Parts: sequence; C-alpha cells; structure tokens
Amino acid sequence: MCGKRRFTLAHECAHQILFGMESDNDKRTHESKYAPRAAYSLRDLKTREDWNEWQANVLGAAILMPQKEIDIAMRQFARGRVLRNYEGRFNYIDCLSLTLLCQSLGVSKSAAIIRLRQLGYIEDRPFAEYDDPLEVWL
Repeated sequence: MCGKRRFTLAHECAHQILFGMESDNDKRTHESKYAPRAAYSLRDLKTREDWNEWQANVLGAAILMPQKEIDIAMRQFARGRVLRNYEGRFNYIDCLSLTLLCQSLGVSKSAAIIRLRQLGYIEDRPFAEYDDPLEVWL
C-alpha cells in the first residue's frame, strides 16, 4: 500500500478515535448544532473543521510515525543528524536518508517531512545556502 493511502487511512481512523473520545454531551451538541438538512456557509464550518483536520493529521502522523520509531530511523538512516531543507530541496545525502526513512515506515515524503519538522529533525534554510558536494554542474 502506498504511503499516501496509508496516511489517509490513519487520518480517517484518527477522526473516529477523536470522535469516540468526545463526551456524549459534546456529540449531542454537534448533532443539534449542525442540522442535516440545513445549509451552512464555509465560514460557519471553517473553524471547527480546521481544528478537526489538524487533530486528525497530528494523530494520524503519530500513529504511522511514532516519535520513538522516528528517533530510531533518524539514528539509522541519518546518523542522528538534522536534515536540511532548502525550500523544498535536500542535498543527496539528506534526500537518501529521507527516502530510506520513508521506505522503512511506509509513508510518503510529504508526510515524513511534516512529521520530521514537528519533531525537530528538519532545519529549514534559504535556497541561496543550498550546496550539494555531490552535485556536478556542467
């Protein structure tokens, strides 16, 4: 199963887990607040939906990429180094480390980058500082 699909499934499972953790009173409030046949503006739904999506993304990432597993993978594939992101570009060694981590955990690069950034394993730098000693310019 591809990494993107695995994250989508973890995200949707997280919605179910989080909904199950809400109190019965909160569940009833949501049901009565949002009538099934009423039309709501995007503004009405945006704040609540953003919070729900953020929670599901964070929990989904934690399910697929627990901090302990990330710590182990970063020691194994990056020798404990922080990966440097130059506005979406990584040097060869960091890109290889990221690819191996993604393959090991079965996640997409975009999901891994977000999680690694949350855990302090990615340092963002301006592209002007990009330097890859293995890259040859003709």
